[in-house]
Amino acid sequence: MSKRFTLAALAALPIAFASMGAQAQMAQYCEGRIVANAFYANVQSNGSRSTVPYFVQLQNRSGEAIRYTVRFTAPHIMGAQNGSTVAHLASYQQVTVQLGTQSFNNPSGTGQLSQADMARYTQVQCPR
Repeated sequence: MSKRFTLAALAALPIAFASMGAQAQMAQYCEGRIVANAFYANVQSNGSRSTVPYFVQLQNRSGEAIRYTVRFTAPHIMGAQNGSTVAHLASYQQVTVQLGTQSFNNPSGTGQLSQADMARYTQVQCPR
């Protein structure tokens, strides 16, 4: 192995480990009692248009049941969660919530929200 390649590989290690740490951070809500384990989207195409439903997977991290609401404020979303439905999460329970849906004039869903955008537009509140 060449000395130049070895130095380049060693120089890349801190960057690789730093990005792993960034990926491990989860969105937290309600004083950390609820966390978002994942944000994701599914592209559904008919060959000329696409529909992209957005989802969040929430988990109760506390030892007691929690009441919560979800609000999704991203622009151009159909059927977005508006915070009006109060739901319950049992102790350590996990649930997947559809945040809303977006339509595109392309079959690939190009222009869909990133995971970071989904996290930014998602609000979870825990009314007492």
